[in-house]
Amino acid sequence: MDEYHLNKRGLINVIESPVDFISVDHAKCMGCKNCVIICGMDLWKMRGGKAMLRPDYKKFCTECASCYTVCDFDAIEFTFPPGGYGIAYERG
Repeated sequence: MDEYHLNKRGLINVIESPVDFISVDHAKCMGCKNCVIICGMDLWKMRGGKAMLRPDYKKFCTECASCYTVCDFDAIEFTFPPGGYGIAYERG
């Protein structure tokens, strides 16, 4: 790790949701990679030409909904986690 590497995941505090709040419909996914490019927490990867969400995304998602916003094929469904779960802002 060099001196310019930033541990983004170490900067947030998330109370992990007991339920999924993001999903991808692989039948609709056209492999555009927009979700991979936009996600500031690197929670999306491409496998077999389809977008795949990390299994541990609930620990690191900042709930920005950028992945949902940039999906031109309506393959991504996003809702906020239930009350009391998700990103917990401590500063700013």
